[in-house]
Amino acid sequence: MVSLADNFPVDQTLRTDWFQRLGLRFDPYVHLEASSDPHLSEYTVNLAIFRTAWDAAPTIIFAPPGGGKTATRVAVTRTCWYDIGGAYPFPLPYNLGAAPLTGKPPTADQHLRLLLEAGTCALLTGLAFRPERLLRASSADIRAIAGLLRAGLPGPLNYYLDVLRETGTPAGLTPLLERTYALTAPPQPDALRHFCDVIEKTDANAVRGQPEEQFKLFVDLVTSALGFSHVLLLIDGIDAIYENQAESRLALQWVADLFDSSKTWADWSVFIKLFAPDIIEPHIADYLSTRIMTACIAHIVWNADLLVELLRKRIFAASDGRFESLDAISTPALTDVERQIVDAIAPLPRAALQVTRRALLHHAARTDGGQLDEDDIRHAINWYQLHAASRLQGSASSV
Repeated sequence: MVSLADNFPVDQTLRTDWFQRLGLRFDPYVHLEASSDPHLSEYTVNLAIFRTAWDAAPTIIFAPPGGGKTATRVAVTRTCWYDIGGAYPFPLPYNLGAAPLTGKPPTADQHLRLLLEAGTCALLTGLAFRPERLLRASSADIRAIAGLLRAGLPGPLNYYLDVLRETGTPAGLTPLLERTYALTAPPQPDALRHFCDVIEKTDANAVRGQPEEQFKLFVDLVTSALGFSHVLLLIDGIDAIYENQAESRLALQWVADLFDSSKTWADWSVFIKLFAPDIIEPHIADYLSTRIMTACIAHIVWNADLLVELLRKRIFAASDGRFESLDAISTPALTDVERQIVDAIAPLPRAALQVTRRALLHHAARTDGGQLDEDDIRHAINWYQLHAASRLQGSASSV
C-alpha cells in the first residue's frame, strides 16, 4: 500500500503558510546542502572539531558522506566574519567540485588561479556585508584591493558593484560569487552604496603578475590591510568529482599540489583545511608518510545527543524560541520525538534531517492542520529503514 506521503518527494517544498500554522517562520529541515541554508548560523551545533578547523595549522578533517563536512566549513566561514573585535582568520572557500570539468586535476598554476578567483569572490562578498573593514583601510590599501579584485574576479568589478546598487543588499552577490558567504546583519543600503562608490572611484588597474605573485599579494592585503590574523584555505568538494566517486584513490591527485605547497603557504600564514570523505583517509595517510608536510588529522564524530541537539536547535530557531522540541506540535502520546528519530538511524546529520522532514511531509499529506502523531514518525522511520538507508549514506550532496 502506498502512503499519501509517497506523493511528496523528499525535497518537496512545503508552503510557508503551512509552517506558519505550526508556529514556525521557515522550514528548518529543508536544506540538506549546508551552503544553501541562510539560517545555518542560528543552529550550528558546537562540535569539538570547530576549533581544529579554526587553528593556524594544516588540518585534514574526515567524515562520512552526510557527516557534516560542508556544514562545518560553512559555519567556520561565517563565524570568521563576525566583526566583534579581535583578530579572526580569513576564510577562503575552495570548492574542487566547481573546478573546470576537464576530467584532470588542476596543475599547480591552475590551482593558484582558481584560488585567486575564489579568494576575490569571497573577499568582495564579505566586504559588501562588512564594508567597514574596507573603509578602515588606507587609501593606498584600498587602491591595491580594488586592483586585486579587478584581476581576480570572474567578471568585471563594476558589474558586481552595479548588482549591489540595484539590489541594495550584499545577498545579491552570494549566488553570483560565493553562496556560503550569506552573512547576518547586512549593512543599510546607503552604507552599501557608499562602499560601492569608494571602490569604483578608486583609480586602480588590474594587478598583473604570475599566479603565485598575485596570490601572495592577496594574502598580504587580507592579513595586513584588512586585519585578518591568517587565511584558512577551506578545501571541499573532492567527493563531488565523478572520477573520485568511481575510484577513491584518484582523489589524492586533486590535492597533491596543494599539499606540496602547504609549507610555503604556512610561512605566508595560509593554512590548508581539507574536508574529505573518510573513504580516502588511507590514501592520504600513505601520501603523507612520504612527504614532509605535517598536518593534524581530525574526524567529525556524531553521537545521539549531538544529533538530538541539532534537530532541537532547528525547531527552536524556526519558532523564535517558542518551541524546544517537536514535542510542542505533537499529540500528547508522542514524546521525545527527536530522540525516537535519532535512535532509529545511522548517526549522521543528513539522515536525521531527512527522516525528520519525511515525518512532516507525511503529516502534511494527511492533514492540513492538527498535530504530529506516532504514525508520522513511524512512517518516516520505516521509509528510512526500508528504502533510503543506502542512498542517504551514499549521496554526493553534503551537509
